[in-house]
Amino acid sequence: MIKTRKIAMALAVAVVLPLLGTTTASAAGPQDPPTPSIPQRYLDQPIQWSVCSFDAAVKRLYPQAPTTNCAKVNVPMDWANPDAHPDIQVAISRSEATGTSKGLMTTNPGGPGGAGLTLSAALAAEKPQLFSDFDLVGFDPRGFGQSTPLQCITTAEALNALPVTPDYKERTRLTHRVEVAEAKLLADACAATEFGQFVSSRQTVFDMEFIRALFDARQLNFIGYSYGTWLGGWYADTYPSKVGRFVLDSNMDWTHTQWQNVNFDPFSGQRRRDTQLFPWIARHADQITGLGSTPAQVKARYNGIRASLTTLVKAGESEVRGDNLDGLIYSAIYGNTRFIRATLDVLVHDEFTKAPSESGKVELTHVDKAWARLAPNLQAYDTLAALRTRYGVSAAAPAVVAAAQVDSLKDVMADARTEAATATSGDQPVNLGPIGTTVRCNDTAWNKDPNFYLKEADKMARKYDFFGYMNGVPMCAFWKYAPQDRDLDLPGAPRMLMVQGELDPATAYEGALRTHKDTSAATRFVAIDDEGQHGQYVGSASSCAEAIGDKFVFTGELPGKNQVCGTTPLPEELSVYPVKGPVDGKAVPLPKSKAGSSKVNPLLQQALDTVAASALR
Repeated sequence: MIKTRKIAMALAVAVVLPLLGTTTASAAGPQDPPTPSIPQRYLDQPIQWSVCSFDAAVKRLYPQAPTTNCAKVNVPMDWANPDAHPDIQVAISRSEATGTSKGLMTTNPGGPGGAGLTLSAALAAEKPQLFSDFDLVGFDPRGFGQSTPLQCITTAEALNALPVTPDYKERTRLTHRVEVAEAKLLADACAATEFGQFVSSRQTVFDMEFIRALFDARQLNFIGYSYGTWLGGWYADTYPSKVGRFVLDSNMDWTHTQWQNVNFDPFSGQRRRDTQLFPWIARHADQITGLGSTPAQVKARYNGIRASLTTLVKAGESEVRGDNLDGLIYSAIYGNTRFIRATLDVLVHDEFTKAPSESGKVELTHVDKAWARLAPNLQAYDTLAALRTRYGVSAAAPAVVAAAQVDSLKDVMADARTEAATATSGDQPVNLGPIGTTVRCNDTAWNKDPNFYLKEADKMARKYDFFGYMNGVPMCAFWKYAPQDRDLDLPGAPRMLMVQGELDPATAYEGALRTHKDTSAATRFVAIDDEGQHGQYVGSASSCAEAIGDKFVFTGELPGKNQVCGTTPLPEELSVYPVKGPVDGKAVPLPKSKAGSSKVNPLLQQALDTVAASALR
């Protein structure tokens, strides 16, 4: 059964400053912590470099690429008290500039918890001037990827005691009980080791500063996506004199709380689905069999498929859930070319409801029949082999299948329950693995009343029928550690570039704009009209936004005022279909560029797909 992501907590976009009194630590608001010094022993540590495992893939994409080497470096678990805990390790990658270096450049793909070891090299394979102009560093944030992993540890007994619900969208007493119980278990599990308290943005920012100092760079240059914009804003507030050229792409509302950010998700995710995905499917009814020729028909068909899935689950005849399908669609619509994959996901589930399997899982026949319902020119944007692997029905090696599947919080819990059911004793430990929501819990204050979140989820489920219910109760409601937040006012920071699509499903335009207004003296804002892709700079759908980003990254020049860019058409279309939204449509002249292409950088696509699928895990 395919694994999907869980999108946490949500609130209506109309609530511009929701419940500030319930989410702040005190009336005075967050205070900036002391900035730690770096003990010399960390700067003097011997580093064992070796060629990165992904170096060959980079050179296949760009044969002139310099060699990228990898290593792990020791850092304190707690930068404020380096001697109080054992050290941890952060995995880093590095390549030296092939030309005259403008300095050190690092990146972050998002998350929280997105592994970024490959990202800098992947971006440069797409934009080789990065290899020429910068010493490139990638890193996996503490707790994730190849860095010292966060362990969220519970027991078989605790897992076996959890109640279950057939569909989180059904806002029943049972669903409420499940959400509270799961949130409590997750909070306890991720706080079970001393490391859990220190898997936070504050500590990761200190790690970033250590990386800059380790390579004796005067400043740090940075390209950050999604949660990477949160990291970038926090670094700029903490070390303003060390900020070089910062591109903050697909912005979180990083001057506000994590809760206020996820409040936007149901609104922005549904806007992208209903104003772009479903109309796109309808316009391609001659190339997609059986989903409808109007947006209303497509939505009705989707809702019908989803309802059938839930009926089968309630009857005990299936493990293929309706809320899993929602998660698949939400994560797929991060990217424009992934509209094809989202369509295939709907078709696969349609085939399953027509002929449920005895196993209760998606099988090869469902996948192959779904693929056959797509015209060849749309099939060019994906592969049947990739779709089979996505659904675990491929003959590929288990490691390949596992890499293609993605975990949501629901899937983590389901897998853990399966493990617990075979445990030989109730106290047998079960490691849920690194849960990215831990970062969110540590970063800002959260309301500690689970009923607050239940009421919000119930309200959102009524208002945004696609994914409003998935805010649920966050584990942060039961988090036992004090918030590690700060007051983001960017004193003394140079101007940074913010790039934002109008219809981004994951980081709402309205939130990004609010942060820009909070930091207008230190940010320049580039909006992209009628564009919904999450992640714009480097391979952007908007050559206008790409050109602005290039000029800033490679020359340091920003536009003299905020800009509105146009974009290019969605896959297999010749024109951009306007969407009524917050951008006025007065775009700057759009340079000539081709429409969406089926050719993608596989390293970059993999990095972005992984974040899309598991960013809020």
